[in-house]
Amino acid sequence: MYRQPVLKNRRTLLERAEKFISDVYFTDCNLRGRLYGDSCPLQSIASFISPKRIPFSEASTQKFEPYTVGDTFGPTWWTCWFKVTLTIPESWRGKEVHLLWESDGEGMVWKDGHPVQGLTKEGEKTSYILSDCLQSEDPHSFTLYVEVACNGLFGAGQGSMIATPDPNRRFSIHKAELVIFNRDVRELLTEFEMLVDIVKELGEGEQRGYQALFTVNEMVNRCDPTDPSSFSEAHNLACKFFSQRNGESQHTVHAMGHCHIDSAWLWPYEETIRKCGRSWVTVISLMEKNPEFTFTCSQAQQFQWVKSWYPGLFSRIQYFVKKGQFIPVGGTWVEMDGNLPSGESMIRQFLEGQRFFNQEFGIYCKEFWLPDTFGYSAQLPQIMRGCGIPNFLTQKLSWNLVNTFPHNTFFWEGLDGSQVLTHFPPGNSYEMKGKIEDLVKTVKNNKDKGRANHSAALFGFGDGGGGPNQLMLDRLRLVQDTDGLPRVQMSSPDQLFSQLQADSSLLCTWTGELFLELHNGTYTTQAQIKLENRQCEALLHDVEIASSLAVCRSKTFSYPQEKLQRLWRLLLLNQFHDVIPGSCTAMVVEDALKYYEDIRADASILLHEACEALGSNGSTAGLFNSLPWERQEVTFRSFCCVGLPLTCTRSCSDLWF
Repeated sequence: MYRQPVLKNRRTLLERAEKFISDVYFTDCNLRGRLYGDSCPLQSIASFISPKRIPFSEASTQKFEPYTVGDTFGPTWWTCWFKVTLTIPESWRGKEVHLLWESDGEGMVWKDGHPVQGLTKEGEKTSYILSDCLQSEDPHSFTLYVEVACNGLFGAGQGSMIATPDPNRRFSIHKAELVIFNRDVRELLTEFEMLVDIVKELGEGEQRGYQALFTVNEMVNRCDPTDPSSFSEAHNLACKFFSQRNGESQHTVHAMGHCHIDSAWLWPYEETIRKCGRSWVTVISLMEKNPEFTFTCSQAQQFQWVKSWYPGLFSRIQYFVKKGQFIPVGGTWVEMDGNLPSGESMIRQFLEGQRFFNQEFGIYCKEFWLPDTFGYSAQLPQIMRGCGIPNFLTQKLSWNLVNTFPHNTFFWEGLDGSQVLTHFPPGNSYEMKGKIEDLVKTVKNNKDKGRANHSAALFGFGDGGGGPNQLMLDRLRLVQDTDGLPRVQMSSPDQLFSQLQADSSLLCTWTGELFLELHNGTYTTQAQIKLENRQCEALLHDVEIASSLAVCRSKTFSYPQEKLQRLWRLLLLNQFHDVIPGSCTAMVVEDALKYYEDIRADASILLHEACEALGSNGSTAGLFNSLPWERQEVTFRSFCCVGLPLTCTRSCSDLWF
C-alpha cells in the first residue's frame, strides 16, 4: 500500500529511538524491558563474613548463616562469602538461564572449587550464565559460592571516588535470582544502540548519520517488543545498514581487549590479587566463546600473584597465551613510575619482567606498555633498546593541562640517539567500551593524519580492573567494516606496530623527555617512600658488589641469587606508578614502608655475610668501599661493632662518611 512521505524532525526521531531502548523511561513497554523473561527466586542463600582474604578451600568449610537479600555486611575491606543453592524450573528448557547478581561489592563466582567469573556492577557484569540453552539432560540444580569483597571497583572512598576510604562502610546484595535471558533482545538492543550513537556522533552534517536515523526509526516501526516474531524484520534492516562497506583508504582501528589494574592505589596490594583473579577469569570465559578475541595484559608481578593464588586459572592463561589470544605485554615487573626509579631499577624492571614472561610463557615482549604514569624519562628509549624492546605505547600525555602533545604516532629519541616507535591511542583512553564514540574519536583525534592510518583502541573497564565484557565484543563485531566508520579489526600489539613500522617513512621524531603537565605534586608527596626507595636501591647495589667479590675470594661463599631476586622484586613492586609517587591511600603507604623495612632487614644480613667472607681471618676491622672510585674520607665506627668486620656503606646505620 502506498504511503504518503512524512516530514520527520531529526530530534523527534532520535528521541523516539532512544526511549525505545531506554533503561530509565518506559521500561514497562519498550524493548529494554524485555531483556529478561521469567524470574525465579534462589532456593537458599547463606553467608559467612571474614576480616581476612582467605582461599576458597578455607572459606567453604566455614559455618554459613541464612542471608536475606538486602541485609548489610561489612565493614570495608572484609570479605563476605555466600553459599548459593538453586534449582532451575523444568519449564525453562530451551532457554538461556542466568544467575542475576547485583551488589555494591566486587564479587567472584566459584563453581566446583574453581573461580569462573567476576561479578561487578560498576564493571557491567551482573549475571553468570548457568546455561546457554537448557536441555533436559543438563543439571538443573547447583551449589555455587560467591566471594564478595567489601569494596567497590575503586575502593571505598568516602563521598567521592578518590577520597579517603570509609572504614565503616556497609555493603549488601541488591538482587539475587534466576532469570531467563533473551539473547535476541540483547542483539537487537546492541544494533539499536550503535545506530543511535552513529546518529549522535556523525551529526547533522553527515549523510551517513541520516541514513542511520531513518534506519533506526523504521526499526522502531517494525519492532513490537511484545512480539518476538517481529524482531527479525528490525534485525534485517540493521544488517542491511551495517553490511554497507568502507572504501580502501579508511582508517583501521586495531581493537585489543585490556584491563588496566593498578597494583595498588585506592586499595591495598592484597586486594589487587583478587582484582586480577576476578578480571582475568572473566576474560578467559570470553575467549572460550569468542575465538577471535585478543586481550593484552601487562605487569609480571600480577601474573605471579595469579600463579600463586589461582594456579588453575594460571594454567588456562598459559593455554590461551599459546593460542595468541591472551597477550602478555610491557616486559616489566610492574608499570613503574617513569622518572623516580634509578636507571638501574628501570633496567631491573625489564630484566625481571622479561625473565618471568620467558620462563612462564616462552616469550619476550617487544613493546613497553606504560599507559598510566606521570611522565617519561629521556633515558627510557636507550634502556628499552638495550632490553630488546623497539616499541612503546602510552596515552597519559593526552592529560596535559596546557600544551597539547603534537603526535600520536612518532619516533621517540633518547639522550644517546636510541629511537623507539611510539604510539599514543588517539582515543585518549585505555578503557574504551567499543562504542561509536570511541571509534569516531580515534579517527578525529589522530594528529598524524596522512602519516599513520592505523591506531590502537584498548577496550575494557580499567584502573580498578573489570576488563571487557560480551557487549563490547558484540559492538565491535557489528561495525568491523561499515561505511562511515573506521575499519575495526581484533588485533595485537605485534600487528599494530608492524603496520605502523611499514608505513613509518613520514613519521616525525621527538627528542628528549616526555613531560606530563599534570600530577607534578607526586614528586614531593610521601617523601619517606622516595627516601626509602633510594636507600634500598643503594643497599641492594652494595649487597651485589660485596657478594660478587666474596664469590671471587671465598670458595665456600654462595651467591644469594634467589634471595636478591626476591628483594629486588619487592623493591620493584613499590616503584609502581601510584606507590612511589605517593598518589595512593594511607594503607598502601603503610604496606610500602613495611616492604622497605623487610628489604632493609634481609639485605643487611646478606651484606654482613658477604663482608664476613671478604674480611680477614684475624681480629682487624676493615672498610668496604662499594663505589667504583678510590675514596679518602673520615669514618665513624660505633662501639657496638668492636670485634666485627666493619662495612662501609651508605645504608649502614653504624657508619657515616
